[in-house]
Amino acid sequence: MRARRAARFKKTGTNWQESDSLIGKCAQGGRLWGEPRIYDGRRSLFSMAFYPLNGRSGRLCRSSRAARQAFRGGNDRIRKMGNRVMKNIWKRLKKYRLPLTAAFVMLVLSTMCSVALPTLMTNIVDYGINEKNLDYVYKTCAVMAAVAVADVVLVVAAYKIGQEATAKFCGDLRAEIFAKVNDMPSDTFKKMGTGALLTRSIEDVDRVGDVLNTLMSALSAIPFTMIMGTVLAFRQDWVLALILFAFVPVVLAVVMLVSRKIHPLWKISDEYMDKQNALIRSRLSGIRVVRAFNRESAEQKKIDRATHVMADNIVNANIRAGLISPVCMLVLNLVVVLILYVGAFRVTLPETKLTAGGIFAVIEYVGMIMSGIMTISFTISEVPRARVNCARIGEVLSAPSVPERPDGDFAPFKGEISLKNVSYRYYDSEGDALTNVNMEIAAGEKIAVIGGTGSGKSTMVRLLMGFSAPTGGELLFDGINAGEIGERRIRDNVSCVLQKDTVFSGTVRENVEAGRQVSDEEILSAIEDAQLLGFVSEQEEGTDYPTTQRGGNLSGGQKQRLAIARAILKPASIYIFDDSFSALDFMTESRLRARLASRLKGKTQIVVTQRVTTAMSCDRIYVFDGGTVSASGTHEQLLEACPIYREIYLSQTR
Repeated sequence: MRARRAARFKKTGTNWQESDSLIGKCAQGGRLWGEPRIYDGRRSLFSMAFYPLNGRSGRLCRSSRAARQAFRGGNDRIRKMGNRVMKNIWKRLKKYRLPLTAAFVMLVLSTMCSVALPTLMTNIVDYGINEKNLDYVYKTCAVMAAVAVADVVLVVAAYKIGQEATAKFCGDLRAEIFAKVNDMPSDTFKKMGTGALLTRSIEDVDRVGDVLNTLMSALSAIPFTMIMGTVLAFRQDWVLALILFAFVPVVLAVVMLVSRKIHPLWKISDEYMDKQNALIRSRLSGIRVVRAFNRESAEQKKIDRATHVMADNIVNANIRAGLISPVCMLVLNLVVVLILYVGAFRVTLPETKLTAGGIFAVIEYVGMIMSGIMTISFTISEVPRARVNCARIGEVLSAPSVPERPDGDFAPFKGEISLKNVSYRYYDSEGDALTNVNMEIAAGEKIAVIGGTGSGKSTMVRLLMGFSAPTGGELLFDGINAGEIGERRIRDNVSCVLQKDTVFSGTVRENVEAGRQVSDEEILSAIEDAQLLGFVSEQEEGTDYPTTQRGGNLSGGQKQRLAIARAILKPASIYIFDDSFSALDFMTESRLRARLASRLKGKTQIVVTQRVTTAMSCDRIYVFDGGTVSASGTHEQLLEACPIYREIYLSQTR
């Protein structure tokens, strides 16, 4: 079978091994991921196959029985989690109960107006037209017009109030998600991914808001429409009313059957929407590299793959949900035909009280009730999707948070750092990024960390900043284990310029002060020490010079110096510079290092670099290689004893 599949993929130009590696890659426990098995425009637009994962082994389920068990297990977990989160999310609506109640009451009154119109029409036919009483016709028409206008006013007011309340609710939910993301440990953030978090805070919240509006409309209008329509239909003729209700169970059965098939399709489409957003975001951020190596078509194929899966599941879900409307219309037309046939027979009976106007009214009630059933059907079909959206939002809101800063007035760090046999492994990696790293840094000491790409330098910075916890060994600040101190207190005492400099849209001043209350003199002092004063002085706006997102209007060196100014403005005991001078020329770097030596005198400094000229001015140098410390000492000591350092030195000085 695998040989046949390989031949088919070869024929269509698809890498079947790559496709197999992508099918079913997701969390354990039966969560489904779909991937196109074959893409062949001559046969069909999308040809799909979905394999569920076995909840225990994590392997693909080949037998139908195992597939069904994994499928049901995964969907049951998603359904239960979605129901639990839906209850928690609806609790947040309590603060909006007044506007929502007002909107609910207005919709109920609007429903009463709508139900009253067929009765008024019946009276016009029976007591006006049949009796040739034009005054009665005119008066009743005026009443109908007034009722119709009231209906419109009530609906518009209800939707305005309801939409405003829903928009505020969605805004609060997004703010809560954003606050949670800001408070989320770095490892958890990385596991979820930026694309998934954006989708959940935008798309999923919007869908929850849409379902809220639909539910409010359905709960306010449909019960009253069906109850009042039923009572009025029975008042006209009980036989016609029974015909009406004989078809209601048929419609509900079809709706329930179709809705059960929609849940997994929305689940898969949402997962691949996350994947698509992550791919697009990655490609856009690296667009210059993609173009430089003429990789546009290859990158487009990767995005196409996720888009095809997402689109196919959305199309299938919408097709199945779209079956509800034609089925309801078919039933409605059959009911109308049957009511006309039976009504025409019963109106001729001598003992009947049914009139032509009564038949017309019953048909109107049929339309109203069927419209209500269609609304219920649509709402029911949206519940599985809302359950998936709520479960995805719940994954964010229930994620762990960075522990709160302990109460108490803690003294600043002295600046002593100790790493004892520290190891670290990323959650999606098979090997350690750091292995048995040992370092002793005294308070006020300036040390350098040098090594090749991928040697573990930036990983060590992540641990020192509290972004991640060591998977082995001990990390101590002033002799206290970092796990006992807490991430927040660590960051209060450590200031860092990360390897990837970040510039926010705003102004130079806003980027340097970073939300802190500081004076203009302090900002200018940090800018001057960071060797950025010349650039700021040349601008008309000065420190109010606007910066675009990611510093698109700044050079690489200017962005690095802006990030350095932000870091040195923060009062801290430990300063880390992660490859922060790489975009600077040697003269600028020399002046910057002299300024930093004066400004940060007595502070612990860790300089991560690949330049020997930067490292040789430090008190001690640690050489990283393969995730471990291969040697440490002064510049002269390492030249004699460390081949790796000597090789780096010679490669930069020859």
